[in-house]
Amino acid sequence: MRSPLSLIAPAFAVALLLPAATSLVHGPYELQHWFETRHERTKSAEGPRLTPSLVIDTFQDLLHNDLGFWHGTGENLTLQHEPGSMRLFPTHPDQNFHTQFNAYGCFSLLPWQDHFLHVVFEGNEDFTVSLNENNAECSPNRAPFPGVPDSVQASRYVMRTREESSDDGTDDWDEGFKLVQQPEMKKPPPTNNSYRDDVHDDNGQAPAYSERTELFIPLSHFRINQHRVVSVSFSGFYTKEPILIHRVEFVSNIPAPSPSNNQFTIPEKLPTGQLVLRCSRPNSFAFGIDDGQPQYAQDVMRILDEEDVRATFFAVAAGLRDSSTNFTTFYQEMLKKGHQVALHSNTHPRMEGLPTLGQIDQEIVQSMLTMRDELGIDCTSIFPHHVGMTLTKDPNSLILPPPFGTVGARMRQQLAQHIRNPYIVNWSVDVEDWLWANTSTPEKQLEAFYRDIARGGNLAVMHFLDPTTVAYLPQFIRHVRDAGLHIMRVDQCLEDPNSPNL
Repeated sequence: MRSPLSLIAPAFAVALLLPAATSLVHGPYELQHWFETRHERTKSAEGPRLTPSLVIDTFQDLLHNDLGFWHGTGENLTLQHEPGSMRLFPTHPDQNFHTQFNAYGCFSLLPWQDHFLHVVFEGNEDFTVSLNENNAECSPNRAPFPGVPDSVQASRYVMRTREESSDDGTDDWDEGFKLVQQPEMKKPPPTNNSYRDDVHDDNGQAPAYSERTELFIPLSHFRINQHRVVSVSFSGFYTKEPILIHRVEFVSNIPAPSPSNNQFTIPEKLPTGQLVLRCSRPNSFAFGIDDGQPQYAQDVMRILDEEDVRATFFAVAAGLRDSSTNFTTFYQEMLKKGHQVALHSNTHPRMEGLPTLGQIDQEIVQSMLTMRDELGIDCTSIFPHHVGMTLTKDPNSLILPPPFGTVGARMRQQLAQHIRNPYIVNWSVDVEDWLWANTSTPEKQLEAFYRDIARGGNLAVMHFLDPTTVAYLPQFIRHVRDAGLHIMRVDQCLEDPNSPNL
């Protein structure tokens, strides 16, 4: 199952301008806030000049960053703006905050490819930082928008610098960066979230020393197409502590290790799963079908047989172990018919929101063991360049769609610790059965499906939780065929060399 909006969903929520600067705001995404601004590498008669730092956001404006583009929230993330800072109040890992490079064209980061993403913030360190790639057409009218992100775990790149406060009560940034006065911290309005004031003690007095928290992340640690980035984002929050962001930019160097910054050095880039939103094979289309209600399973099998198409099923391990569902028998039959069965976690939580890496590991490992024990699928068989799942002589690519579509750095990294180069699959076509199936207007599932096909999507997510969704499946299949697309399994549409021949 998925959430109403994920990090990579095709629309964001943007803050609505309210009279009070300290108001808590959120609202719908608006394209009119985006326009193109571009910094280019310049040359002189003496030769190439060093590329200056690129300041992306100092949060002087509620709706726009320093490049003139929109910044704002998705998934109903509450925020509080004051000139010079943006405070976020996360409650679950799907929530996100984006600050964008542009919208109607591709922005190239190649002039800054040797730089570091520098973020100055306070509070919550338990989140994901992503650079988000645009789609191939660089258009918000094409699916997916935005395209795939690559993500890192913020806490691995934190530099804490303890320094004495100046006489006037303000602190300066490190030598080599532009001097900026740090805004005064104020208490937020009442909220159920916890809040930590790091600047003043219980008596309201500024301490003799203050600790500044910064991120320095090499741009090379984000493995995306740097010719077409669309935004920097913060998401994957797995605690409810607020975060106060002051500055987002690219800088050419980092402070040298010293006692004052705890001998900070850049950590290594951890292996991570490859996030997939669309098929790569030309003119292909794939249905990713999540677990559903056992009573509708045979109807799904019958429709796929009648339409003579193959699909990929994402099985929750707990359902396989529950003999009352008969899912093990169902998936065994689907495997014999040539369908693909892939991991979908152990108990279907938002994995990035789990508090510990050990709990994320349990979701992955227990799912792998159950697939082996119940379906004979080996998730550890190593093929060239990746790990696959095998059933007798039928190799299937290892694929894990994150429950609810929730994607974050910790889940991606932990999966790659167990399995080399796994695919993490989301979608570019959303049936929206989670939204419309059990309503008075279930036909809106068809509208959503047709809309995303028209926008260029070719990898669908759906469930068999409701009879209306199952009943629409033949119409989904025929619409795809009428569009001239060839329906196949997810591993086949991704051109996995170990997938069965078409």
